[in-house]
Amino acid sequence: MPTKNRATTALVIRLAVLLAAPAFAQPAPAEAFAPAANPAFQLDYASPTADKPQSKLWYMDGCWWALLPRATGPSLWRRTDAGWREHSEVARALQGAPGRADVWPGEDGITAAAVTGLTKSNGAISVFRLVRQSESGTGHWEARVLAELSPPSPEDAIETATIARDAAGAWWVAAVAGVKVCVWAAPPDATAWSDPIVLAEGVDPDDIAAVTPLPDNQIGVLWSDQRREAFLKRAHNDGARPEDWEPEIAIQIGGKAADDHINTVLAPGGTLWAATKNEIDTDGQPQFTLHERIAGGAWRSWPYAVRTATTRPSRPIAVASADCPAILTGYGDSDRALPFPHNARIVFSRVNPEVPGRIEPPRTVIAPDPAHQSAIQNVTGPRHPFPPDAPWIVLASDPEGRVYEADLRGAFPELAQPNP
Repeated sequence: MPTKNRATTALVIRLAVLLAAPAFAQPAPAEAFAPAANPAFQLDYASPTADKPQSKLWYMDGCWWALLPRATGPSLWRRTDAGWREHSEVARALQGAPGRADVWPGEDGITAAAVTGLTKSNGAISVFRLVRQSESGTGHWEARVLAELSPPSPEDAIETATIARDAAGAWWVAAVAGVKVCVWAAPPDATAWSDPIVLAEGVDPDDIAAVTPLPDNQIGVLWSDQRREAFLKRAHNDGARPEDWEPEIAIQIGGKAADDHINTVLAPGGTLWAATKNEIDTDGQPQFTLHERIAGGAWRSWPYAVRTATTRPSRPIAVASADCPAILTGYGDSDRALPFPHNARIVFSRVNPEVPGRIEPPRTVIAPDPAHQSAIQNVTGPRHPFPPDAPWIVLASDPEGRVYEADLRGAFPELAQPNP
């Protein structure tokens, strides 16, 4: 495939890992940061910031944008000084399309892969593109469906999907279809897609996969295999035939290493971080593992986020910043000592780059007011690094469709440059 500059590949630094703490640790006392207590906006769709491997946020034209599901299909939202505002032309153009989408930003818009989602009843993936029609963040957006991707067999259900572009300009979508780990490939115009390419078989139908750029001009697919108690990877060299993939590598295997929670971020220096959840689910034991792909392709892994009698962490994600080497991890945590649903919050923690594997105590960034009775979960962050001259925004949501935002710049002021 022809070479094309991919400005976003090196910037896919999503530094958020939904992190659970050994106890309900309090935010660092030195900073006067107030966790978000009230929703920023609301949709008519339960938990619109799900699913676990997906990214639904991006920064463009000096604004934060989000692509979230409505009852009718995808909806586009822009963060303004007066709050979040919807671009309703996108919902009209994509009415009836799947709304739970993973977003890959480009220079003039985004390309997304969307599924029906939690029902696991839809065996197809919709690929569509949104292109802005003016240089201003307030301009009109054009929406166009590019392809419908089918699984190997009609009965192969697909829970979630992710999309990425490699350094040669080719597009890739990854998903678990039934019990098969699959990828679909397309040239730079993203219109002519391959049939599903099966990378592995025999996983649990509950397993998921994520596609991500790798250093050294590769694309990678990482997936959970609950039957083998493993977290696995295969890589593809940019420009090679779509079906030519390197052999499978076990990043971690045994000891109930894998549940269906995966989130990845490629840091500016080329290090890939992956946050995963295990199946131990026992008080006193870590719920998550942070995996680091270092030079030469070797992996290092550290367990973290201990489940306790009072806390239950879930759904880790990872995010980063363009001008800060620290990695942040975040997750949804619930206080088991409080009555449901007045017990949920979102926390983030810093991964200390000077002490490999050290994850500092978490800080609460979203804590819904009890009046909302909000069982908040499903943090989503950007695939790009947080910009140095803007807020560091993440979103989370609850089953009533309420969407909350947090600015991690405020929660971690020691990491941020001055915000104009």
